[in-house]
Amino acid sequence: MKPTSKILIILVTALTILTSYSFWNGKLQVGDVEIKKSGIQTFVMGDTIPIFIQPVYTSEYKPRVGIDSSKQKILLIGDSMLEQFRWRLRDYCKENGHEMASVIWYSSQTEWYGTTDTLAYFIKKEQPTYIILILGANELFVRDIIKIRTPYVHHILEQIGDIPFIWVGPPNWKDDTGINEMIINNVGYKRYFPSKDLKYKRYADGAHPKPESAFMWMDSVATFIMNKSRYPILLNPPTKKYSGSPNSTILQPWKK
Repeated sequence: MKPTSKILIILVTALTILTSYSFWNGKLQVGDVEIKKSGIQTFVMGDTIPIFIQPVYTSEYKPRVGIDSSKQKILLIGDSMLEQFRWRLRDYCKENGHEMASVIWYSSQTEWYGTTDTLAYFIKKEQPTYIILILGANELFVRDIIKIRTPYVHHILEQIGDIPFIWVGPPNWKDDTGINEMIINNVGYKRYFPSKDLKYKRYADGAHPKPESAFMWMDSVATFIMNKSRYPILLNPPTKKYSGSPNSTILQPWKK
């Protein structure tokens, strides 16, 4: 075979490989080096807009059409971050004809709720039609949290079962080691409200939001539930500040 023919075969083969790789959705690496794609696909097809497909999480579901305006029994449960939050939820419930019960378990973590029947007990006691779970603030700096504590999240979700719920992420005061990632990996974007990027005025401990910030936090959660969540229910803003204390149960830190 003539040298020129060999060179031509090599060039055609290389062009075929580069063209195929340009249209492939995956990535090719040699060792630690990623091979960059050529612009052949763009040249042939023009600029395209990527389509992002929402990942499927723990179960198949069909989103509700519109907002459920029926009366709800809301169970607000979690750690001490809901202490001021619950007062604003009280106003939302009274404005929109819902009932509520709240459970504050001081210093609680996914490990506590995930290794006890506390959540199942209050679900049985209160018979909620909707659950708002605020949990994770005491786990911002746990090492290897995704590996170690994901089983606890699974048990929490097993206790909730088919009840519509929203998991409200912790109001970070510093970057976390994976608690927010762990939650969203298990419940999905439509059942998770990320609180970490909001701005808060906090008490002297530097962690717990003051009432005015906790109220704005609840306002943001209500907007998310009505407009972006998997389970939209009626949560119009309160037209006034209502009287009466929230129906609350206080649990002291768990002594193992």
